[in-house]
This record gives sequence, C-alpha cells and structure tokens, in this order.
Amino acid sequence: MPYNGYPRQLFMKTIISYLRNSYWKRWIRKHKCKVAGGLLSLHKRSTVTIEEGVTLGHVVIESKKLEIGAHTYIRSDCVLSAVSSIGRFCSIGSSCFIGQQKSSHPLDWLSSHPFQYTDTALVYDPEVADITIGHDVWIGHSAMILEGVTIGTGAVIATRALVAHDVPPYAIVAGTPAKVVKYRHTPELIEALIDSKWWDVDVEVLKTLPLNDPQATLSLLATLQKETRADYQQIEITRKGCSISS
Repeated sequence: MPYNGYPRQLFMKTIISYLRNSYWKRWIRKHKCKVAGGLLSLHKRSTVTIEEGVTLGHVVIESKKLEIGAHTYIRSDCVLSAVSSIGRFCSIGSSCFIGQQKSSHPLDWLSSHPFQYTDTALVYDPEVADITIGHDVWIGHSAMILEGVTIGTGAVIATRALVAHDVPPYAIVAGTPAKVVKYRHTPELIEALIDSKWWDVDVEVLKTLPLNDPQATLSLLATLQKETRADYQQIEITRKGCSISS
C-alpha cells in the first residue's frame, strides 16, 4: 500500500535515511561542529575530515578526500569538487564553486558531447588536480575557483571572481579572470604572519590579544608557551557514518 503516493518500500527507505542522517547531524554537533546537510552532503565515495569549530551549511561535497581546518565556515549552496584541503579560520560565502574542472568535456575528439563515452567502448577520464586553500582565506559570494589552483594563506577572493591561477598569500584578487588588486599587509608583515603560524594557537588565547594590531599581536605571540598551541579533535565523515579521527 502506498504512503502519500510513495510505494511502501521506498517510503520506509526514505524515513530510515532521514532518521539516520538526523542522528549523525546531532552527533557532529555534540563534537563541536556543524554539517547542515549531514552525511547526505557527501558523495558516496567522499571522505571528509573536519576539526573542531567547523561549520558547513547545505553544501555539496564531491571531493574524494577533503580536510577542513578548525573554525572554518562555509555558507550554503557551495560545491566543493576538486579540493583537497581548506585551512583554519577560513570564511567562504554562499554559492561558491571550488574545484571547477578545466577539462570536463573533450575538446580534441569529434565532439565535446558525452554521448561519445556513454554506454560505448570509449572512456573519457581527464586528470584532475585538486585545489589547496591556506589558512585565514576569505572567499566572497559566488566566486569560482578552477581546479589545480593554490590559494595562499590570508588571501581574499572577491565576490563573483573567477580564479584560474594561484593566489599569493595575503593577496586580494577580483575580476574575471581574477587579478591581484592589492595586498592586505606589507611584505615584511606578511612574512612575519606566516612565520608566526598564529592559526595553531588556541582560539581562546587568541581572543585575549590585540587582534586589531597585527604587529603588537605578533610581539605577544612570540612570548607564548608551547602549551597555548591548539589541540583540536578531528572528525572523519563518510556516507557510512562518523568517527573520531586518530
């Protein structure tokens, strides 16, 4: 007997999937993270490892293996395709596409249409190079980043930018294609910030520092003990479930 227009078997399968996904969403929240779409955000072959404080909206994760650092948030309607790592304290706006393939269709065959390798003896399997994103990167609404790009720590990607090439640390890029508009700090300060690895310090310690004055913060960071370094728990997520990563 159908339930609300669904065959009984499909109806029960849908209910079980919903309950299972809800359980794991609550489990993730108990471990100080949030994945709004739960396990269903992931492709069936994806493995995602997240650190404490990560917050993901309703995103689509297609990466085979992805690591996301502590306190990074990603707004809804984003697609994470060919990307292998996103650092700590990153801010990613809604509707971004990270890892757009450059060769998703053949250009040197008879046609660019997939009919040529759908249910035929031919195979089209282009090599895909993953994106890596450093720490403290801000990516604006609807930006698109092509596969194989490296986004340096501290970089800013403007709204609707199309990034086809590597972005240097602390550079601000905008446009289609994206180009460097300016840098957030002087070369000397950029080097000092990268050397400090401030993103490895416990966030509660960071909050006690004069963060609106990077130079003063760096001076204080140099005096901190090793005990102030963060030790974030990691969660591994697949479509099968979640576990604490060793």
